[in-house]
Amino acid sequence: MVQRAINRFLTRARSLAADLLHEGLAPGRAAGAVFVGIFIAQVPIYGFQAVTALALATYFGLNKPLTLAATFINNPLFQPFLITASVVIGHFLLTGEVRPFVLPELSAKGLKEGFSAWVLGSVVLGAILGGVASFFTYFILYWKQPAARAGRERARFVNQMFARCPGADRGFVRWKLRLDRIFGILAAENLGCGTAVDLGCGYGIALGIAAFEKRDRRLVGCDLDRNRIACANQAFAGLNADVRDGDVRNFDLPRAGLILILDVLQYLTAEQQLALVARCCDALEPGGKFIFRVHDRERGILSRLSMAFDRVIFLVGRANQKPLMLSASEYRKVLISAGMQVEERRFRNRLPLAHLVFITKRPALGAIEP
Repeated sequence: MVQRAINRFLTRARSLAADLLHEGLAPGRAAGAVFVGIFIAQVPIYGFQAVTALALATYFGLNKPLTLAATFINNPLFQPFLITASVVIGHFLLTGEVRPFVLPELSAKGLKEGFSAWVLGSVVLGAILGGVASFFTYFILYWKQPAARAGRERARFVNQMFARCPGADRGFVRWKLRLDRIFGILAAENLGCGTAVDLGCGYGIALGIAAFEKRDRRLVGCDLDRNRIACANQAFAGLNADVRDGDVRNFDLPRAGLILILDVLQYLTAEQQLALVARCCDALEPGGKFIFRVHDRERGILSRLSMAFDRVIFLVGRANQKPLMLSASEYRKVLISAGMQVEERRFRNRLPLAHLVFITKRPALGAIEP
């Protein structure tokens, strides 16, 4: 009995430790944890630094062990150098003069000046050290993550496809791959096999991601921008691609293993959007995936910024209409009615834009639905 209780306790302890060690270890979260830990370690609230760092890590959802470990920069070995640097920085900010570290005069004025310089310099030094350490933490984790490596390989493949295209088009593709996180999501997703269709494909970047694993895969895309379609046809030369100008509302959908809609739905009326979503579900083969992106309407200021950004795009593109995005529940209702398995992922783009991506799948033949 006692041994069983001990084993159960150890199992739970190991599980808790594993959860704590791996929580929030995405590059951005890990960088945030390092910044908070180092910054708080520099703030002269001795005795409360660890507690404060853990409280902030809990509030912001950061990795608590990593945050706590970062506070150990303020150890007896480094502390004299950190205090000296803090006082020197503080004196410079208060007086505009760089002067070597000296103990303050034992007077009310001297102690006040020394303490003020120390506190101010500690905050500034903490921000500098935290910023540098978080920068390196982010890029080390980013470059080491398998998903990130997969994304870089696919981005390199797509950039090579467009290497012979005009410079402006080539530059747009390169920066689109860097700034738009949807391509990282696609790179990490199993995009299956069978015909891949991208409605409103633009340059066909997403089709290039889909073609990475299987170069002879049939690729079908349409877009109203003839310049981008011409560039896409040049880039896809040698691949099994059929990319042409066309309207998504009446495009003849083939049977497909993958259908993508990334930046099109907001151009359509509510009825047209729901009809297109239903038509895509019907065109999927068993086991096929339908992935589409919409603006997230439940993210407050980020949602308003996203719609404002689209309004600017519509104005510059002379769309002569306003963007329209339905609620997630309206899309979800159509998908469930079509018998799709539905997964929703919220994400924020590198620009301050809030998006919701639906990753849906038609059950394979004979599959037992939950």
